Amino acid sequence: MPGDISPETIITGPRRVFQRLNEKPLRDDLIFYFAIVAAASVLFMVLPLLTGEAAKIDGTHRIWFIAAGTLVTLTQGLITGAVALLAVSLVEHFFLLFVDVHREFEQTMKSAVYALSPLILFSWVVLLEVPFAGLLLLAWFCLSTYFGVWIFHEKSKDRAVFVALATGVVLAYYLHRAVGIV
Repeated sequence: MPGDISPETIITGPRRVFQRLNEKPLRDDLIFYFAIVAAASVLFMVLPLLTGEAAKIDGTHRIWFIAAGTLVTLTQGLITGAVALLAVSLVEHFFLLFVDVHREFEQTMKSAVYALSPLILFSWVVLLEVPFAGLLLLAWFCLSTYFGVWIFHEKSKDRAVFVALATGVVLAYYLHRAVGIV
């Protein structure tokens, strides 16, 4: 009968997804995050080729240029990804102190991993100057942070909203001032 099917079995909501993610160890989350960062770094290396702005180098130098460029971009991306994860985790944990959190920093880092992953993976859309892409990514970041704080830290919805919006405002300020997006 159609009335016997609950909405939870038809569509898995974000709450269930984050509850399942909460059961995984941080090591798995970090592997996922750095795989996303590595994929985004390689995508940024390929982006000039796709837009037609690639350097005009002929001969065997081109192979070495691509290999060295990929290695440098990948290394730079992994370092930048680690710094971004730590910075966002610290900002989020700072705001969690306002709402009296007694959970470990590990839960905060787990929340930041899943909030930053789509932001990093789809940041190339902003570089292509797609209208409102920066705002959509920031909204997605705030929504992911909200669910992360609500589920991982087991806080009330209003406290999770405060932490998500406060962290989002700090990130928006940084992205606007330092990078020029949003």
